[in-house]
Amino acid sequence: MSNEWSNSIWDCCSPAKTCMLGWCCACFMYGRTSERLEDPALKEGSYVNGDCCLFVLAGYCGLSWVLMMMKRRDLREKFGIKGSVGEDCILSCCCPCCTLVQQEKELDAQASRFQAASGYEAPAAMAYPPK
Repeated sequence: MSNEWSNSIWDCCSPAKTCMLGWCCACFMYGRTSERLEDPALKEGSYVNGDCCLFVLAGYCGLSWVLMMMKRRDLREKFGIKGSVGEDCILSCCCPCCTLVQQEKELDAQASRFQAASGYEAPAAMAYPPK
């Protein structure tokens, strides 16, 4: 693991839309992050999905930070980012909103890298149906 996070954990106030979503609707951001982690090329993802609902249910038990910790670990492993499970645990428990915003911004950065690496793709050829 040699990569660093593209944004600091404390760089959670910009952009404003991501910041507000992380602070006010954390379950939606968690759901979107989960979906985008499955397919990093996605620039947008669904906010309401099974992971979003699971996050809400875990929140009622005070365990949403556990889901965030596991998702953060998955993201680190997928992109080779330095860190530890202990760090993931502390950040997810003590500063969940900043953690969600950092993960979302990391997925944005990874999606941009993926699109830049894929280059130009020619559109599909037009096909006329037989008469």
